Amino acid sequence: MYAVAGATGPSGSVGTDGAPKGRQKAVTSVTAMNVKPRRVEWLLPGLIPFGAITVLSGQPGLGKSLLTVKLAADFSAGRLDRRGDVLMFTAEDPTAEVVVPRLMAARAKLTAIHFGELNDNGLSIPLRFPSDTKGLRELAREHEARLIVIDPLTAHLAGNVDSFKDQSIREALAPLAALAEERRLAIVVVAHLNKGQSTDPIQRLGGSVGLPAAARSVLLLGRDPDDPDGPGGSGRVLAHVKSNFAPPAPSWALRIVSATVDDWLGQFETAEIIEVGPSPYLGPDLLASSSENGGLPKVMSEAVTFLREVLSGGPLKMTDVEGEAEQAGLSWETVKRAKKHAGVETRKQRGVLNGPWLWELAKQPRTKELRGA
Repeated sequence: MYAVAGATGPSGSVGTDGAPKGRQKAVTSVTAMNVKPRRVEWLLPGLIPFGAITVLSGQPGLGKSLLTVKLAADFSAGRLDRRGDVLMFTAEDPTAEVVVPRLMAARAKLTAIHFGELNDNGLSIPLRFPSDTKGLRELAREHEARLIVIDPLTAHLAGNVDSFKDQSIREALAPLAALAEERRLAIVVVAHLNKGQSTDPIQRLGGSVGLPAAARSVLLLGRDPDDPDGPGGSGRVLAHVKSNFAPPAPSWALRIVSATVDDWLGQFETAEIIEVGPSPYLGPDLLASSSENGGLPKVMSEAVTFLREVLSGGPLKMTDVEGEAEQAGLSWETVKRAKKHAGVETRKQRGVLNGPWLWELAKQPRTKELRGA
């Protein structure tokens, strides 16, 4: 190992971690042979790692804050692989009127969840980063927190941070990333999308690309294209759009439902977000613009077109449709979901004992029992 003394900063200046820049700096190295490999630990397996920053992104009003509440509740109550205390910084939602009732509906262990704030001459204001990282570290140590939620990130950035400049946002997040690694905790920051038209979730994150670059995992919450109630429905899909520690995890369908909680003051009307099951949609699908097939995402539109073309000559065995889909590079789950959009009917082949399932277009005349049989 070697060390080279560096120049000291101006007297009285402050670094990104809140410490004086006048301290002595050094450039060091370490040999790979002396680095002990370490397994990744997960708060939410495959999605949210300990020791790093995770970004939860999406358009406003889709339920990102509800999802952070569910994560906090499940972790505090031991419904994930681990359990632990949570620090929540919620600059937009009032804790008493909104966040706590949501936590109650999500069956959180309330004694394990703590709200952080800064007291400035008797006035409670949000912590600002990177300048308040030292205070955050003290709170994390005091509560032995393993999960920190910052919702939204933009409301907790110091005034001198330009979120549209790569270097500025990297310097603001570097102390948070260091804290996550130092204490082996998970930090989830909520971010909105910009108003661009790109279907690349990373490019759609508001501000600089420094934000997804600083994160080890990026999640996208979007509307469920299969929601029977359309764009105004309560169906959601959580897609994994970046992962440095493992292959992207499968997408999950979620749903927002109303809830009522009781305490000694009476009943409170609130909401929670619940799991529905796996979803075939990926991040770009959730951002895809309207297509010729009724405003469906691009991948679903392609599956609809495929079914209409492959079944245009008459019924096919389901196994043959699956083979054609594989040849076309289409997910079988997506093709199955595209059936109703393409107007496909399924039925057993008539007159054959234990006959195969057939797929056909609803308006297709049934003059042939099976093409190619």
